[in-house]
Amino acid sequence: MHEKDEIPVVQRAYPEDLGETHPEHTPETDSPAIREVAPEDLGTWLGKGWRDLWQTPVALVHGLVIAVASLILLGLSWNQPWMAFSFLAGILLLGPVLAVGVNYLALQKERDRPGGAGLGWLGTLGGSIWGFAALLAVLFVIWASFVWMWIAVLNIGELAMMGQLHHLVGAMLGSGAGIISLVGVVLAAIVFGLVVFALSLATIPALLDHRVREEASQKSLIESIGVSLKAFNHNPGTLILWALIITALFMVSIATALLALIVIFPWLGFAMWHGYRDMVEAS
Repeated sequence: MHEKDEIPVVQRAYPEDLGETHPEHTPETDSPAIREVAPEDLGTWLGKGWRDLWQTPVALVHGLVIAVASLILLGLSWNQPWMAFSFLAGILLLGPVLAVGVNYLALQKERDRPGGAGLGWLGTLGGSIWGFAALLAVLFVIWASFVWMWIAVLNIGELAMMGQLHHLVGAMLGSGAGIISLVGVVLAAIVFGLVVFALSLATIPALLDHRVREEASQKSLIESIGVSLKAFNHNPGTLILWALIITALFMVSIATALLALIVIFPWLGFAMWHGYRDMVEAS
């Protein structure tokens, strides 16, 4: 065989050859980049949220609906303190998904399309919002079941199942088992609260933000939850402080028999949107 007839040997680059390497695709690299935020940014979110609230007063209707529904649930469960306590915590746990209407109003305002009652998300998110609501509802049921079982088992024979919510803490502080129960419930509330907070920090805004763009209409719920978890992972200290601020404002609502929730709920909803915009870079 002549030299010119020889089959050419293909020069193959081995994995060690940097010229043949490709970027690794991971949830971290495939999702939007996350910016770092500082504690002082939290005041900016609240300030922008407060401004948006009074420029979009229809959002107060959302706060009114949540406050009235919460008062009805508390009224129905007032003589069952374990359930009433669970409902109070449940407002915080389910708050992010309940704020979808306020987030939609924030998006419409950002896009210079103000107006409406903030119900346009019903035709925008499809089943994604209901899937996320179901996830938070499952976490709420787990939380409520834990509260019932933990307090009831530790205090059987000492704290009756009757009584009213405002008697609960005093009764629990009256015995060793009651104190253990109270500590356990507080710790469980912190754990459940942080889990839900990390899952929902940016999920609803991410769903809305991508669903309104035709080219990204297939953005999945799982990917949006991933954005939320990534944002929390990149800014844990600042966002835990943000969670404490939200909790403190919710305690103010409780101190006013939930009347302040009419304003605080939509205010935090708008602030939540501005937090998302600050942390998550556009795709």
